[in-house]
Amino acid sequence: MPRRVRPRTLTLSALAGVGLLSAVNGALTGVGSAAPAPAVPPDTKAVTSVSVTCPFADPLGARALTAETSATLPAQARTGASLKLGGFSTKLTLPRDVALSYLPAGTTAGSLAGEVRFDLAVHKDDRADKVPVTLAVPVTPLPETGDVTLTATGTVPEIALNTVGAVTFDVTAPSLALAAVPPPADPAAKPVACALDAGQPTTLGKVMVLPKVTPGTKAQQQAAAADAPGPGDPPTEDEFAVPLSLVTIQTKSTVRKLGATVTADPAFLFNGLFILNLVDGSSRVTGSTTFNPATATFLGFGFVPVTATVEFLPVDWRNSKLIEFAGAITTDPDTGATYLNTTLQVMAKLSNAKVNGVPLDLGPGCVSGKPVTLTLNGPYEAFGVGHIRTDPEKGFDLPAFTGCGAAGQDLNPLLTGMSSGGGNQAFVDTYNLIVCTDPDQTQCPDGSTGPPTGSAAAKKAAAKKPN
Repeated sequence: MPRRVRPRTLTLSALAGVGLLSAVNGALTGVGSAAPAPAVPPDTKAVTSVSVTCPFADPLGARALTAETSATLPAQARTGASLKLGGFSTKLTLPRDVALSYLPAGTTAGSLAGEVRFDLAVHKDDRADKVPVTLAVPVTPLPETGDVTLTATGTVPEIALNTVGAVTFDVTAPSLALAAVPPPADPAAKPVACALDAGQPTTLGKVMVLPKVTPGTKAQQQAAAADAPGPGDPPTEDEFAVPLSLVTIQTKSTVRKLGATVTADPAFLFNGLFILNLVDGSSRVTGSTTFNPATATFLGFGFVPVTATVEFLPVDWRNSKLIEFAGAITTDPDTGATYLNTTLQVMAKLSNAKVNGVPLDLGPGCVSGKPVTLTLNGPYEAFGVGHIRTDPEKGFDLPAFTGCGAAGQDLNPLLTGMSSGGGNQAFVDTYNLIVCTDPDQTQCPDGSTGPPTGSAAAKKAAAKKPN
């Protein structure tokens, strides 16, 4: 019976870093040749520095060095695939007297080259393994004065994935194999095996490894969904929840009777969770959001210029501003594409109205008499972009308004006659923003502040829009 992995924490940030996983005789890692993984969110840059002590030959003795390792890391991974860490390098600075010791005796100028070797330690729960990494130090001339900075680069072997959950990659102490260029007549210096100083963090990155997409027929998916937790239920013992860091939400709606389009400023998803079922591979998302107020301009009854502030609020709009959000993620059995299905209950509220430029007091409680039901569906990636919308044929119904008017005026019939009815549409775009802490903003990954114009992510989002 395969081992079932239970979640141990719900606080892992899905955007914090990366991990890759493979299996060789039950171990965590091994060089693999599985098919390339499907498209994933933009890569991230991870950097970690560790202090090490390196026992150089006498009379130099032990020296303290700092090894800074960096890599370009995928944001997520899937089982049944193999991935690579990109842009892998380690930088360290040798004291000048240590660098000179590799040169012929009495020489004060020259170059060094060689290799830096270490292991990437991989661990998940109580399982651990190591991936050997060899990085090349190019020919590096010694400066006229001062210490010598060496930058070693190389490729990490491809690693196949075989398990689901949060995986951590840590760096270990390097071994230095350096020599002068050209090599001296004397025997080359032996490699120096450094040791990590105690009590310091060594993690390069983490990843949430998702199950391989193996969609079945629609009937099989529906049967599995019948026994699954509801979209808004808390995670069960068979599920693993990953916080969604910075999800921006852009909303647009159309009101058929008014011929108006209402576009709100971007909002955010609060307390968002991507919830993965570790048994059957199904997934869902939950969270809360607010739809920002928007100003709409239209012609009332086709000829009266009207402006008003339009809001979508929670059903308990007098006591809360947060709209609860929950949806199931399904997989197309033919293409493997993922889609989000969700239904929101909201109240439509009107305020700050002007008719032909003259203020019209709608009062503080001008809302739809019943909740507006928004059933949304569309392409969606929890850690990327999504575009969901109401049914193109049915849209949504805007109920009659109530509570509209002040000073004895009953404006309910006016607003209901102008706007209420069916055939309206709602569109919601989502984008999972990437946290970038690099002081050089040019090094931040594409999408750190949303899909830049002309970027692959922006084109992908635009291609998915049916409107």
